Parts: sequence; structure tokens; C-alpha cells
Amino acid sequence: MKANLLTAILPLLLLAGSSGASSKPKTPKAPGLTYLYQLNITGGAGVDVGVGPRGDRFVVPIASGSFLGPRLNGMYGVCTVLPFGGDWALIDNKGVVVADVRQTFATDDGAYIQVYETGSSQPDGTSFVRLTFETGSPKYYWLNSVVAIGILRLVTNSSLSIDAWQVSLFRFLMPADEPGTMTPG
Repeated sequence: MKANLLTAILPLLLLAGSSGASSKPKTPKAPGLTYLYQLNITGGAGVDVGVGPRGDRFVVPIASGSFLGPRLNGMYGVCTVLPFGGDWALIDNKGVVVADVRQTFATDDGAYIQVYETGSSQPDGTSFVRLTFETGSPKYYWLNSVVAIGILRLVTNSSLSIDAWQVSLFRFLMPADEPGTMTPG
């Protein structure tokens, strides 16, 4: 009986709560982007694994790399990408390349940051990637909750560049070194 009453009343409650549903919804404020770093990678010799159920898998190891950004370069300059990790890319039947990258950053102040990238190639030759980070370093711990995007561009047949950006609600704020605080960016 109680369930039947709830089933009968629920549509009425939903209608009552949607009094402005017929009006055009407001466009929310767009998030801001805060520059994180530029990454330069040189790949090693790739291996074509072959066509499988999800596409043609092509694996390219990372031979070397460096990154530099306003909050990710430590105190003394350019940081390195360690020479393990790589891209386990898939090429679908339409020719779209889907990146599946794992790499490890070593900052010049001794921290390690694991980076994961996924994304798809675009018709103009660039790729848009989503980035996630993992670290235990207190200085860079804020990266664990960052939502980031990147624009990947091929530089040569064996090297690429990625400009990475943090997505934020407030363009002028960046995480501070102290947990739970923000500072002007």
C-alpha cells in the first residue's frame, strides 16, 4: 500500500519541483584552465602487437623525456621522465589513435609522480588527452586530485610534446603547498 502511494505521488512531486523546467536552462560558468607544464618525450622503437578485438595495438616505449612547469620543476629547472613506461596505443577501424600512456616523472627535488594519459587523435593531427596523477610526495600531493587535460602534438616521428592544463572552477586559484589552502595563481 505504502509503495503504491509513493508510486502515485512521486510523479506529482517531480512535476511540482520542475516549475521552471519549460524555461531555457542557464549556461553554467565555464571552468578555467591553469597551466601545469610542457612535456617533451622521445619514444623508442615501437612494436605492432597486431589487430585484436579492440583494434590494432601498437606499443611505443619511452626512451627519454623532460617536463617543465610553474609548479612542477622543483627549485633547479628541468625534470626528467624516467625511461620506463610508454604508450599502449590502439588504432581503431576509422584510423583514430587512442593513447593509453603510463609514465613516471622524476622532479629535480627528488619526488616521483606517476602520470596516466588517455585520449584520442583529432583530424588536425593533434590529440586531446586526459591526465591523472599519483604521488606520495607531500609537496606534490595536490596532484592526486587534479583534473587535467593536455594537447599532444607530434614533433618528429619519434618525439612529441604535450601542453598540460589543470581544470579549475576559479582561474585565479592554484593549490598551495599546505593541504586545504589555496593561493593566487
